[in-house]
Amino acid sequence: MSRITHAELLQFAHYDPETGVFTRASDGYVMGKPDRKGYLSTWIPPHNYRVHRLAWFYMTGEWPTAEIDHINGKTDDNAWQNLRECTHQQNNHNQGKRAHNTSGFKNVSWNKRQGKWHVQVCLNYQVHHGGLFDDVHEADRAACALRKKLHGEFANHG
Repeated sequence: MSRITHAELLQFAHYDPETGVFTRASDGYVMGKPDRKGYLSTWIPPHNYRVHRLAWFYMTGEWPTAEIDHINGKTDDNAWQNLRECTHQQNNHNQGKRAHNTSGFKNVSWNKRQGKWHVQVCLNYQVHHGGLFDDVHEADRAACALRKKLHGEFANHG
């Protein structure tokens, strides 16, 4: 795949690092439409590019070698301060609460057999148990602490 060069990108578009918005240099047209996952994508002939990857390339002069994480979890916020290079696993750690979550708290589920709230956090495909709790808020505090310990700066408590 032959990608756009850095010089071609700088000539074709302007990126505002504060807002994360790309505009076409020729006419000021705002580039980027959301795809089915909410990531902004834009067409620069002859290829389609995800805007967050273009932003990285625009600012560093190098294509990202790994994934680009949106720190605040908003896939359409491509402000430079909201982007960081990461592994696939780190990117997964920065996900919010799952859609099917019933406890209201990330990594907290009801254990019917024990009759308690159960804390579980994954790292390297291994489940780490954070304990069983009578109170869901106590379980949430334990889940937050375990995520912070295991996921570091990529821990997302939302």
